[in-house]
Amino acid sequence: MSTPSPRTPVLNRDGAGQDDTRAGKLIVMLVSSVSAVLVIAALIYATGTHARSAASAAALGCEPGLTSEAHDCITQPMLASEYMAIMTPASQQQNVDVAAYTSSEGSHLATAEAALSAEVMSAHSFDASLAGIQFPAAMTPLAQAVIQANQARAGLLAEQARSTSLTQLRSFDHRVQVASATVQKEMSLLLTAIDKPVQEG
Repeated sequence: MSTPSPRTPVLNRDGAGQDDTRAGKLIVMLVSSVSAVLVIAALIYATGTHARSAASAAALGCEPGLTSEAHDCITQPMLASEYMAIMTPASQQQNVDVAAYTSSEGSHLATAEAALSAEVMSAHSFDASLAGIQFPAAMTPLAQAVIQANQARAGLLAEQARSTSLTQLRSFDHRVQVASATVQKEMSLLLTAIDKPVQEG
């Protein structure tokens, strides 16, 4: 019979083997307990995440109703500034185009039509810029209503610009005024929502 190596553990069924089994069970129990504690800790942390995020947003001046998917934090002044950055130049250009049309609709067909075409281009540019703003969910339908109304007006202006006579040209004026009033109404609703952002309940 060979002599066992001093480094080789020699265990019998009734002795150290039982100790090793008990030790193994103890280790399993300890690991399970630690895992359970970690899971509970993770759940507690996750529960507090929303509260911490809300507190951080409040500290930064973020408006809860103005948080979008594209921006973690949107303040009311930020959104108002972004809107006015496209609204102001668009309004100024429209005033120029309308003045050019008004001064020529009585005697210069080509000049009036050119002014109308410029107004159509300005409307399309404004719509594209407005669509690029990441509005909160509560304001998105209002912005879409502005775009739809402005597109309808632009379509009418484009048709007017294809007139073949000054009489035909001026026959569109009332319909254009009605369409313009609709656009102004939708813009007013959107601006009101921006000035008084919807808060979370």
